[in-house]
Amino acid sequence: MKKWLAALALGLPMVAVAGDNSTGGFYVGGGAADLKMRFDEGGSLDWTTGEILGGYKHSPFVGGEARLGYGSDNGLDLLYTSFYYRTESSNDTAKTYLLFGYTLGQVKFDGDVGEDDSVNLNGFSYGAGVGFPVTQQLNFNLEARMVLDGDAKFDGDSEGIELSGVSLNVDYRF
Repeated sequence: MKKWLAALALGLPMVAVAGDNSTGGFYVGGGAADLKMRFDEGGSLDWTTGEILGGYKHSPFVGGEARLGYGSDNGLDLLYTSFYYRTESSNDTAKTYLLFGYTLGQVKFDGDVGEDDSVNLNGFSYGAGVGFPVTQQLNFNLEARMVLDGDAKFDGDSEGIELSGVSLNVDYRF
């Protein structure tokens, strides 16, 4: 939670500085993320995931966004959904944005018959990104995110995890 508050405190001045030449409205997009899952008790897993996203900018500065991501590696499937409050500012050259939200996910693996073969994930999510307009409606974005800062639950046990990384995506504004 302290990391989330620090990101918010550091990011608000960045959002307040730039003017905005864009309007509100819907947008959709997709991209790829390079993610690393770290466990509190040690160890890590790596995934390259595909993501689809959609959102609505209520005003030029504030909006909401949802993302669905999926990746598979060595018999482990990662599926997650993130919901974000998104603050954004832009000019003709670039835009900056912050994401604050929550992620729900699941890791599935091949287990023995009759055993639970999934781990449920949930926790806070936050990040920052920079985007560059390709056309009036099309944007190329680079971002760093803590996709999930929370818990993994398996067979009644809970362990703290972090799922973080960088992503590249494009979005189309209507």
